[in-house]
Amino acid sequence: MKRKAFAKAAVASMLVGTTMVGCTGAAFRNAGHVGAIAPKQNPDRLAAQVEKALAERDGVRAVELAEAAVQAAPQDVRHRQLLGRAYVAAGRFASAETALTDAMTLGNRDARTIITLALVEVALGKDRAARDLLATQADIVPAADYGLAMAMAGDAAEGVRILSEVIHDPSATAQTRQNLAYAYALAGRWKDARMMAGFDLDPLAANERITQWAQNAAPGLSQQRVATLMGVAIDRADAGQPVALALASAPVQMAQAAPVEQPGETAPVETAPVETAAADTAPQPVVAEEAPAPAIQTFAAPARSAALRHAAAPARIQKAAFSPSGKGGSNWVVQLGAYDNAAIAKEKWYAMASRNSALANLPVVTSQITLNGATFSRLAVSGFDDRAEAAALCRTIQARRGKCFVRENAVDATPQRWALTTRARQYASR
Repeated sequence: MKRKAFAKAAVASMLVGTTMVGCTGAAFRNAGHVGAIAPKQNPDRLAAQVEKALAERDGVRAVELAEAAVQAAPQDVRHRQLLGRAYVAAGRFASAETALTDAMTLGNRDARTIITLALVEVALGKDRAARDLLATQADIVPAADYGLAMAMAGDAAEGVRILSEVIHDPSATAQTRQNLAYAYALAGRWKDARMMAGFDLDPLAANERITQWAQNAAPGLSQQRVATLMGVAIDRADAGQPVALALASAPVQMAQAAPVEQPGETAPVETAPVETAAADTAPQPVVAEEAPAPAIQTFAAPARSAALRHAAAPARIQKAAFSPSGKGGSNWVVQLGAYDNAAIAKEKWYAMASRNSALANLPVVTSQITLNGATFSRLAVSGFDDRAEAAALCRTIQARRGKCFVRENAVDATPQRWALTTRARQYASR
């Protein structure tokens, strides 16, 4: 990305299919008209042509073909989702909201669909609806995308919290750091935004980017911010999706995320606040010719640390949603903190496990990670059957003001045979 284009934030191609700049999407807006394509054409063939039109940045053509595909196969969730992408590419946010909502009603729970719909709702001034959508689908959306989308949806503090954790993951990139810088800007923390942007940009370029962000950071410019992030031109004449494409009242059910609370006998999970390691001094900025602007990164990299975000749990939790078997594999772990050395990690585990029987009964693993030249000992618990089970434990920890996130187990993970002895319990209780 050239410096002169810093004002236009790129978005992952798989999210909206294209960056349609300059397309007005003026055609095919009659309430009962779907387009010039005969509805009896093969919908799969039409879908392939939609993808081609999106790749060629022809939003008007993409909408025409996608509408015809949906008319030919109105209950096909793939075509509804593709129609939503086409509307976004054409800058038609009202139409996109209908199409993407229909796709989810038909059962689509793809992270790309959830993120796109949330941003579309933000563009339409429905920040609360966007935040609720993200929170209820938190186990699906990658943490980096969730953090930036939450910041865009008006909860910049939550976005900063999530992205501040994500940048410590080994998979974090310059894009992740720029997302955090943008979240800082949306939170009004301009000094922090400038510092974070400077990690990957020279001082002049960082100042230029901050200036660009400041131009659309004011309240009431959410639609402009979303359009800039997605790289599309707003079609203010959008009258909505044609009524001929309305989803029939078929017996379909909205896909739901797993509830935060589930019946069970597990006692509420309590943990002491978990400390995360931080360097005493900030690392020196890395001077680079160019750095990516903030972008939703769905499917650009493996979805790591997805359970970082705070689930939409009630303020009072009477029963935990987690009941680990302890027999699962070791692909997923819940990281509880990162410390200067293994001895400190062990002390912290004693303190947490003494207050939390669920943690005390789970296998403990430690691993090493190097950040900015400093090595830390990561503390985590394993023994989960799948990632969703690990996320359930993390949500209960966060509900008690603890800190954690779910990640894949490290290659160098070392199992620990720590046990809560009487002495350890007495030490932890002091």
